[in-house]
Amino acid sequence: MACFATLVVGAHPLRRRASCRVGRHQSPFGASISPASQGSSTATSQAPSSTAITSGGLSGAANSTAGSLADLFPVTGFSQSWTTAPLADNALPLNDSTFRPNHVLKTVVHTYTDAPDGKPAMKAHYPQGSYNFGHEPEGGFSFYAPGPASVDLTTAKEATFGYSVFFPEDFEFNLGGKLPGLYGGDTDEGSIGCSGGSRSAACFSARLMWRDEGKGELYTYLPPYTDPQFAANEAVCNVPPLSDCNVEFGASVGRGAFRFATGAWTTISQRVRLNDVGEANGELELFANGESVISVGGLILRDNDEGRIRGMQMQTFFGGSHPQFKTPKDQDTYFSDFSIAITETL
Repeated sequence: MACFATLVVGAHPLRRRASCRVGRHQSPFGASISPASQGSSTATSQAPSSTAITSGGLSGAANSTAGSLADLFPVTGFSQSWTTAPLADNALPLNDSTFRPNHVLKTVVHTYTDAPDGKPAMKAHYPQGSYNFGHEPEGGFSFYAPGPASVDLTTAKEATFGYSVFFPEDFEFNLGGKLPGLYGGDTDEGSIGCSGGSRSAACFSARLMWRDEGKGELYTYLPPYTDPQFAANEAVCNVPPLSDCNVEFGASVGRGAFRFATGAWTTISQRVRLNDVGEANGELELFANGESVISVGGLILRDNDEGRIRGMQMQTFFGGSHPQFKTPKDQDTYFSDFSIAITETL
């Protein structure tokens, strides 16, 4: 039996969830699955059925084309959820009607097509020489999305956001690039302000990045730890195996804790837990293929009751703000299995 040890980063120990593999396990939708169908996942446990979707027929759920539902929903006990993963019986369509995009950057596009292995996916294209936004040529995509109205993230004390990403076999990571993550803040409009070198006490973002050789990390903009009120947020600067904070751009958190595959799908899921107002007890956690790889607690994501999780920051591009981040050739990535769960409400 393999179990995770509790990891303590920051002021508080994180609650360890779904920590051991034993016998047969329950999927997040109540369908029994065997350890063999879990692929590389090491995080499994009991969970009730979702109120939004149900699932069945999960044999062979983890393979070369996708992760299992347990990898997409690594935290158990949720009451509200949705997914576009074809493994779920009542999966939502992978289209804009599900995401409900807003603040769409119109100079780049996201398209819906099949990945190289035939799996339905959202495609990002990065023209040779593209990096960041605002430089020609532009690549990737950028929009914000609350998801289906039936699962209101602004009611969440804690939520998870999972998806699978496919980098082709010959993908060249160069120095790095951005990937989607959750964001939030005090207002719908003000919440989109924490990225691109801009940070505020009124918002936060927790995207992902790939780095050289496919090293993975969380990439965060939190209320600034240089303000004594938010000094606890310096905890993100000390997450192994490597973290890097600077006062101008976001924090590179846990760089190299896992690697993105090429020629195969990597399923990632992040957990965001809001702090109680006036307390430094917020949490961020990242799972890769079902395994908890980055955890940090003792954080302050908000300083008043208006601070909420607002949605998905759907961004991908090469960069970095410097030309050294340019993609060396025309490249594509593919995204699928988008999944949200509210694991605790406010």
